[in-house]
Amino acid sequence: MSLQFLGETGVYLPQKDAIRITALTVGAHIGCLATRSALSAIGCSRDDPPRKLVDRFEQNRLLFEIAAMIKYRRSTNPNVSMLLISDEDLKTLEPTPRETTATLPASGAAPRKARRRPAHLR
Repeated sequence: MSLQFLGETGVYLPQKDAIRITALTVGAHIGCLATRSALSAIGCSRDDPPRKLVDRFEQNRLLFEIAAMIKYRRSTNPNVSMLLISDEDLKTLEPTPRETTATLPASGAAPRKARRRPAHLR
């Protein structure tokens, strides 16, 4: 159940205020729409002309493709023909902030982690 994206440039659809790319599965093709909220999340404004929207989208295309693959895999409808990628879908791809590193012991060496035995040797 994976998607393969066509190498075509995204197409701006003014009636939907979105950019469309197409993905292929084993038995069908799926339209993926990057909604206005997703475009805003990557830095596009409402005043940007279509060419600038498409250029910014193409700079971030991999992010949209990953979001579409995740949404497709989580879909409960096996016959889905259209995926709407919103800002919420892109937020799920943001890395979680790392916790601050623990202070090093006085010796300056990093603390050692205990090694676990492989499962087949337990």
